[in-house]
Amino acid sequence: MTATETATPPPAEAPPSPRARKTNWFAAFWRWHFYGSLIVIPVLFCLAVTGMTYMFRDEVDSLTHPGVLKVSVADGAERTALSAQEAAVRAAFPDRPILSVQDGTGDRSTLFVAGLGDGDSTNIYVNPYTSTVTGELRQDQLVSTWAERIHGDLLIGEDGVGDRIVELGASWAIVLTITGFIIFFLGRRARSGAQAKGKRGARLRGWHALIGLPVGLGILLLVISGLPWTGFWGAKAQQVAVQGGSGLWGEDPGAESTIRQQIEDTDGQSAPAGWAAGNAPQGTSTGAGTPISIDRAVTAAQTQGAPGPYLIMYPDGEKGVFSVMSSQWYNVGNPAESDVSKERTIHVDQYSGDVVGQYGYDDYSAAAKVVSQGIALHEGRRLGTLNTILSTFFCLAVIFMCVTGPMMWWTRRRTASGLAAPRAKLPVWGNWTLLGAMVVLGVFLPLFGLSLLIVLALDQFLIRRLPPLRSFFGTV
Repeated sequence: MTATETATPPPAEAPPSPRARKTNWFAAFWRWHFYGSLIVIPVLFCLAVTGMTYMFRDEVDSLTHPGVLKVSVADGAERTALSAQEAAVRAAFPDRPILSVQDGTGDRSTLFVAGLGDGDSTNIYVNPYTSTVTGELRQDQLVSTWAERIHGDLLIGEDGVGDRIVELGASWAIVLTITGFIIFFLGRRARSGAQAKGKRGARLRGWHALIGLPVGLGILLLVISGLPWTGFWGAKAQQVAVQGGSGLWGEDPGAESTIRQQIEDTDGQSAPAGWAAGNAPQGTSTGAGTPISIDRAVTAAQTQGAPGPYLIMYPDGEKGVFSVMSSQWYNVGNPAESDVSKERTIHVDQYSGDVVGQYGYDDYSAAAKVVSQGIALHEGRRLGTLNTILSTFFCLAVIFMCVTGPMMWWTRRRTASGLAAPRAKLPVWGNWTLLGAMVVLGVFLPLFGLSLLIVLALDQFLIRRLPPLRSFFGTV
């Protein structure tokens, strides 16, 4: 080989094939948990506070109106007949028709609901041991009324907007719970290591995770049991049930019985009527003459075995009936409040005192029975005092989670710009299992599904295309 000759270079090695980027599942689910919390925390905080207030409505309303809703009871005193208490109301308010009465036990005042000239109603409270009027209140003077309204629609009742916001928050709460479970188990080692090293915020993060595990189970239970109340999911589910020949609320699928509107107009409460009873057949009175006394209507219900104390609706017109209700809804001390299977409504002819119709738990459809039991659990009554205690701790735990979440974010954010969200990408389109789960959840919860499509569209076509937005939202 001469000096001018050059050696043939060896063939170049092929560049190494790029390795597929491994998905950081912990960070990915953490990111969805973070952004879900922006929707859920305000709604869930309101629901926990107002739900706990409504659960203790008897105590709260009595405390804010002393001497009206509760009375002093002398030893050995007995409650007077409802007819005597009714007479006291008619003497004090002769120009007001009585619409209903809620009897009670112990130191509870008897509640008479009377009509007003403007079509509204007012609550008149009577000492059941002396038959004297203790006071008069409108519904909006009760703390429990405001708690129930905030719980139902955040006081944004126009066109169902508030109800949709609550339903959207509840739907995303399911996603928040599922992602919370996932990052709880994926992040156990990291949390333990951070606490061992004494890192800033590690202890709070540990408590948030530990308390969040049982709270998540409670959220799933309460959200699912509360969905039948919602204006969108509940209405659609009822339509599906009716098409299948059943119904969520009663034996009469999809019917709007007159008793539903009568309950809502006359029971002195802001909460909706009892679902199953509200869709029940009511019966009519026959004949004419002088109506029977309220005491005879009560006796007729007792003869049929319906447990008291009752909510009793007065006849609506000449053909109307006395509707005597053993119900879970009215917080009067009725056994049905903790044992829904004891719910019964007895309709009594206003002239003869005969029973012209009755409707009870045994008459409910299977779906109505499940919903009624779920509602009792949701309101903290199904298991009596134990249910109330557990529900109270649950509400306090939810409030703790709603407060500590932002605290952890603030500790982690420090001087970072933007939202300081966890930086990761959830590979929705590359994982069939994940995609299928999101589709199923989106179909089951339509408002969640619609909001998810909007979020994905904004992320794909707006946020990812504008660098300032990519930086603010931490998009990768």
